[in-house]
Amino acid sequence: MSEVIGFVILAIGTTSVGCTWWIVADIVLSRRWSRTWVHTRLAPTSPLVTTHDADHDNSIADFLDAIARDVHSGFSLTLAFVNTADRFANVAWWTEPIAVQCMRGHSLAQAIADTTPTNWTPDVLLATRTLAVASNGGFGIATALEKSASILRERDHIARERIAQTAQIRISTSVLSWMPVVICAWVLTNQPISRQFMFASPFGVMCLVFGVVFNVGGRLWISRIARGNT
Repeated sequence: MSEVIGFVILAIGTTSVGCTWWIVADIVLSRRWSRTWVHTRLAPTSPLVTTHDADHDNSIADFLDAIARDVHSGFSLTLAFVNTADRFANVAWWTEPIAVQCMRGHSLAQAIADTTPTNWTPDVLLATRTLAVASNGGFGIATALEKSASILRERDHIARERIAQTAQIRISTSVLSWMPVVICAWVLTNQPISRQFMFASPFGVMCLVFGVVFNVGGRLWISRIARGNT
């Protein structure tokens, strides 16, 4: 009877230690570590690629804002597109074919229609559709371009937020799944009664098997969710 009581007390103490570690890890992850550091260490893509993609997306939004400013200044949309394309060399792979058509006398709508999309990203497609619709004339051309640029920035912010949260999920899963293993190993190393119960009794073996299955299954499940969010 005393052995059972001792094991129950040990189990309660071990659970308390695990809960304490979980609380400390959660506070550290959410308040101490920057999301940039977490993303750099655990995100599936490299920091260089992520930075390049972010600059590329922001360039498209800045490109639309620059066209909108020229339109506000009195330029036509076609002329504003050609002038702005010269200042944004990093998106020349997208703007140059359209600008060449415009300089040959085509309207912006016709130039976009005659240009074959090659490796255009969803952001480029959105910007192109906005320019094509705005080139038909009407009121609020600059406003439409500015709103499209705002949408692109919001989409980029959401994508960054999703990647950062996914990275936090990964590191939280690592801490919460390895901590019970460490505690169990420490208890089994220092408590002969626990070793006897865990390996010599059917109930202990069942607890060990269920613990391993739930631990591994939880890690795989969280990894699958994290991969789906990236």
